[in-house]
Amino acid sequence: MDEENMTKSEEHLSLQKALQQCELVQNMIDISISNLEGLRTKCATSNDLTQKEIRTLESKLVKYFSRQLSCKRKVALQERNAKLEGFPQLQHWFRIVDVRKEVMEVKKRPFIPSLH
Repeated sequence: MDEENMTKSEEHLSLQKALQQCELVQNMIDISISNLEGLRTKCATSNDLTQKEIRTLESKLVKYFSRQLSCKRKVALQERNAKLEGFPQLQHWFRIVDVRKEVMEVKKRPFIPSLH
């Protein structure tokens, strides 16, 4: 198999394979978010070591989200289903960037731009 054909085959994933990879990465995200929230709430965040660990977990989580987006992108649009489209989970992203729960729980309202 030449390099061009190998690249093309690597760029395409079956729906099932992409779902498996996204679910595996989601498990890592869940564990990492739990650890991150523990550091943010139970440790002195002014401590240099704690800050470094928080940044390390945040970086890992961004990579995990990127991995999910990459897997999803490798599935043809017509093959994707609702479950795959659910990755990555926006609610988890809000937790990573430390958006308050009250903000996440606000009912979605349509955006209507002001004409003033």
